[in-house]
Amino acid sequence: MDKNNASAMLLRINKQDQIEALQSIGFTTVNENTPASDIAKYMKWAGTLLDLSLATLRIEDGEQVFFTAAEWNSMSANNRSKYIRIGIRLRAECRQLIIAKSDCIDTGGNKTFKWGGYGTDIRGLKNYGGGNQGLHDTFDGKENTDIIIEALAGVKDSQGTVGAPAAEAARAYKACTLANDGIEDTTVWNLPALGELMLIAKYKKEINELVTSMFGSQNILTTDWYWSSTEWDASSAWNVGFNNGGVNTNNRQSASRVRPVSAITSLSL
Repeated sequence: MDKNNASAMLLRINKQDQIEALQSIGFTTVNENTPASDIAKYMKWAGTLLDLSLATLRIEDGEQVFFTAAEWNSMSANNRSKYIRIGIRLRAECRQLIIAKSDCIDTGGNKTFKWGGYGTDIRGLKNYGGGNQGLHDTFDGKENTDIIIEALAGVKDSQGTVGAPAAEAARAYKACTLANDGIEDTTVWNLPALGELMLIAKYKKEINELVTSMFGSQNILTTDWYWSSTEWDASSAWNVGFNNGGVNTNNRQSASRVRPVSAITSLSL
């Protein structure tokens, strides 16, 4: 076998190994027909931040469309008017999600919410108490939010809090409304699981730069504590401090900020 043929075979074997490795961690659409340039992007996505982009809804049909900052800034005002900006898409470390363009604020202007359900060990919601096995790999914010809202709907806890204020605020969040923007936001927004929140905190600097560019500095992720939908026990839940990315548990009666997220399960470029 000549050197050229041997080199070609080695490259094919290497690509096959890369494909198998990428498929094993969730990139199931990667195959032998995937260009080498795309495989390089998937490899970056697997281990670090691939990219951040502007998440929009197309007014014509309500479809989610994503733009890099350069793409958005190069568009005419007329073309921009066909889309409503709803948040920032994050693609990093084998995950993809949309971060809402702003924190939740209630009708009274309050920016913090209690978690609720003090004293209730919610059935179907895993407790990450002693040992915390798997805590950092929790990316089930949608499922958590569904369970929390259903379990605590209309229930007054022992401290007088009704329902699940933090989870309810996240689910009720709207990035746009038919009356104001010509389109209704049908995105399913969730109270992020701890893993989702930690991923956001890790890339907070880059996220805030894009948020500032697209939505103004008043919408940045602050240095406050943000609730996750992940339980510690019947009286506490996990939250993340966006000052330095610290992780802690807090009494469910304490008030923290809420930044909704919407998970995207497809891991294709």
